[in-house]
Amino acid sequence: MTDFHERPYRDGDAAAVAELINTVAAAGGGPGGHAPSDVDDVVRHEVAEPSADTLLVLDGDGRLAGVGLVPLPPAGGHRLELIGGVHPDRRGGGLGRRVLAWQLERAAARHAEVAPEASWAGQVVTGVADVPALRLYERFGFTVARHFLEMSAPTAPPPTVAPIDGLRIQQYRRSDERQVHALHTAAFQGLWGFQERAFDAWAALTVASATFRPELSRIAVAGDTLVGYLLAYGSDTPSRLYIGQLGTDAPWRRRGIASALLADVLDAAGRTGYTHAALDADADNPTGAVATYARSGFTVDHHVIAFHRPV
Repeated sequence: MTDFHERPYRDGDAAAVAELINTVAAAGGGPGGHAPSDVDDVVRHEVAEPSADTLLVLDGDGRLAGVGLVPLPPAGGHRLELIGGVHPDRRGGGLGRRVLAWQLERAAARHAEVAPEASWAGQVVTGVADVPALRLYERFGFTVARHFLEMSAPTAPPPTVAPIDGLRIQQYRRSDERQVHALHTAAFQGLWGFQERAFDAWAALTVASATFRPELSRIAVAGDTLVGYLLAYGSDTPSRLYIGQLGTDAPWRRRGIASALLADVLDAAGRTGYTHAALDADADNPTGAVATYARSGFTVDHHVIAFHRPV
């Protein structure tokens, strides 16, 4: 550790941090996909005080070797996502232990300030192939909380879906944003890990983000009622579209609405120049989402494990 220099995140660091996070994801067998603007969104909208709650570790040549970000849960939330990692070439010398211990210390300090009576869980995520990371988390007392699947599908040919009586698939418009937020909140209530966000906090990370693609996002409407939505984003790979949020109003589930939204977006994405679309799925989602994605042509590329530890 004597050859490293530590400092907080600064403007202009987003590209290097995104590259490091993607490199760490690749070490676990995953595609990464994080854009610099994704990092900036987290720091600007979820980190309470970047000067205190971010840590960058640089080597003697000024190259980024490790990073730790400590965003706050949303108001009333319970899960604190510890974002970061250590470059695979810099592992084995204690840097991972240093960064994770620092993150847990900052998480505990924020918990004491913000919600000392609430039960918070720190969450870390890694691919199943990243054995050093798995060992590190277990060493720090983290236990497996959930398994996730990273899935992708070619955009061409798009799946064929029979029309649904009375349903219209429309391009997302900015005037839809509050309705989509309300439906998203209702659709995900009760699902594992969901944390409700007020509209402004939700919009900053979704429909107001730099990577959001409104022209490739869709809503499903029955009469005058919004019953489904799909929000799409660009990624660090120009040919790869990322499907960030997809939901259906509970009374309308199991009627093929999610499949119709996916088919429409895959078709539009292919015509726009994207060759693949990707999404993340809870392996144990009780709504049958994984099976829906499989019917739409999505296959599993990567398995991810979420670990929890009390803060």
